[in-house]
Amino acid sequence: MDYVKYEMGNYNLYFIKTKKFKTITISLNFRKEITPKDEVYSTLLKNVLMYATNRYHNLDDLCRASMEVYDPSVKIGYTRSGLDQSLYLDSTFASEKYTEKGMNAKTLKFIFDYIWNPYANNGEFNQKVFDICQHEYVNDMRSIKDNPDRYTRERVWEEMEVFPFEEFNALECAEFAEKMTAKDLYNYYLTLFTDNSLDIFVTGDFDEEEMKAIIGKLVKGNFKESHQSRFIVQKARKEREIKEKADTSQSKLAIGLRFTDLTEFEHKYVSLAYNNILGGGWNSKLNKVVREKNSLCYYVYANRRMPFGISFIFSGIDAGDYEKALKLIKEEIARMSTDVTEDELKEVKDLYNNALTDIEDKQISISENVISQVLAGTDTVQKRRENMEKVTVDDVKQIAKKVHIDTIYLLEGGKASGKENL
Repeated sequence: MDYVKYEMGNYNLYFIKTKKFKTITISLNFRKEITPKDEVYSTLLKNVLMYATNRYHNLDDLCRASMEVYDPSVKIGYTRSGLDQSLYLDSTFASEKYTEKGMNAKTLKFIFDYIWNPYANNGEFNQKVFDICQHEYVNDMRSIKDNPDRYTRERVWEEMEVFPFEEFNALECAEFAEKMTAKDLYNYYLTLFTDNSLDIFVTGDFDEEEMKAIIGKLVKGNFKESHQSRFIVQKARKEREIKEKADTSQSKLAIGLRFTDLTEFEHKYVSLAYNNILGGGWNSKLNKVVREKNSLCYYVYANRRMPFGISFIFSGIDAGDYEKALKLIKEEIARMSTDVTEDELKEVKDLYNNALTDIEDKQISISENVISQVLAGTDTVQKRRENMEKVTVDDVKQIAKKVHIDTIYLLEGGKASGKENL
């Protein structure tokens, strides 16, 4: 999908025009280099911003006010991509072409108030709202261990030491948030408009000059120059094994993999084919061998995180099957450099092409695709089709030699039964 870029002083505005939908989608992306404290600040901040504005002081008031502008969806989120983080606002709202004249401006004012007019006075967030969000965040961090799957994901990430700096673990996040004040968080909020870049994407059927004028009046700040995400380049290191006991019936196994010395083509395309053939679905090598053939796990799959140069294998097993399951998983990882078939690769390509075809059927997907092109450097849909088609079996075998097991983590529970029902 084509787009037009406007440089609006110190931020960028992108218009993706389409008449396929009766709605307009807008996405605001505040981006900066990540630091260890940012995830705590930003996660807590997004919750406070979503809770209230200076015009509407609670969720009930916000809900009633949203009905006056045809109930737009609004989501404020936080994500990390390589060395960068993004605090974003996504919203989809009814186009005034199907409501009444002037509704685009009224709706955007309502939406932008979440960011530019939060519930704050005298240099700090409303204390009641802050206390509620702080309490929820701290409890969430302290309860991670109560969820074995989530705890396993957090622990293997922690042990992988993905970033070139030391991160906070869940307990440290909770302790840091507990010491934070409403004023501290407000001071961090102000850095959105000084330490971040801002890129705004608008998708739908609208008058471009009118939309530029509306947004131009709403956006305030002294933003940094925008840039593409900076991915993390990994280096192989000696394999590590960590085990923890847990009061659970099922054991959780996680294996962290590092990709090293990849070309751009391998990073974008071959790694995807590798990951999906190894553990991307019901027909993956891991699922067929470990689960179906040998009944050694309840589930097994691979999760590719290429902005960080890594991938994870997650599996639920009985404690007594750990050694057997690990041995088979390692064997399948090793076999990726010698045993990949044309049929396996074709299935991956077919699924990939189907996903690309689906992009233009959803407005949010069109928007996300352009955002990914601009901020992450992904290719256009057509180029992605062409490049994925170029991936060969030999490419997959070669990248397998650049994949290294880094961390094996086991959250060891008691014995469970039930694999006979799989």
